[in-house]
Amino acid sequence: MAVVRKLIVEVVDARNLSPKDGHGASSPYVILDFHGQRRKTRTVIRDLNPAWNEALEFNVGKTSEVFGDVLELDVFHDKNVGPTTRNNFLGRVRLSSRQFVKKGEEALIYYPLEKKSLFSWIQGEIGLKIYFVDEVVPPPAPPPPPEEVNPETAPACGTSIS
Repeated sequence: MAVVRKLIVEVVDARNLSPKDGHGASSPYVILDFHGQRRKTRTVIRDLNPAWNEALEFNVGKTSEVFGDVLELDVFHDKNVGPTTRNNFLGRVRLSSRQFVKKGEEALIYYPLEKKSLFSWIQGEIGLKIYFVDEVVPPPAPPPPPEEVNPETAPACGTSIS
């Protein structure tokens, strides 16, 4: 049986996000990038303290292959909700995989959201649980045995050309 290692990122909630919809609220979602893979949470409509409670999985292979990789989370306001015309940036968190633990050792930690540029106005924090799990993958089922063909009852499988 093969063992597959996965990184689980539980995006729990955020607190005190910046209002970006022009009406004193935001409709945030989170994009996560890790080890060449991208995941996205659902959008929480008009909430500066959204709760996602979503567990997102990343396939990672061996821990040594991702040791030192960076998990990047970007929080955005969804332009499809409200009068805005673009997905406004609400903040970023970048974490080294060296900080991640095995399942059972994880804890809910709040990370302050960071700016993307010097002139960004960002506030708030995001609550995450991050941990590795090993899943045992059963071996593939063996192929079915070949069927015996009786030549007397088998249909003809050729086309004659005249």
